[in-house]
Amino acid sequence: MAKFESNQTILNTDCENVFNFLGDFRNFEELLPEKVKNWSADEESCKFTIEGLADLAMRIDGKYPHNNIHIVSDGKNPVNFKLDYYFRKEDENSCRFSIVFDVELNPFQKMVASNALQNFVNMLADKLRERYA
Repeated sequence: MAKFESNQTILNTDCENVFNFLGDFRNFEELLPEKVKNWSADEESCKFTIEGLADLAMRIDGKYPHNNIHIVSDGKNPVNFKLDYYFRKEDENSCRFSIVFDVELNPFQKMVASNALQNFVNMLADKLRERYA
């Protein structure tokens, strides 16, 4: 598995708000780039197409209040992956946040996709920081 970790960031809200927002996939679209098409979601799962690349589906596999949301690939995906949101209380009005994305890639895929996947997790963290600025 290849591992991609976002920069840790401080969100200007409490962890409960972050947990509630990220724990519902209907909110996830707000964080995604414009290249995402054919979006559909319910609270626990989503499907979408990354324009010119692939169709992806994922589902929430575990919710741990004020600590972690664990997401896994679901159905037919070009690769298997796990996405984890980690957050912890910084103080009464802020939350420390990071993302870890583990994906099964062969060496060639890793070489080709590493920069894009690292940018993806950093972009998700940045968009969430902007949301709570």
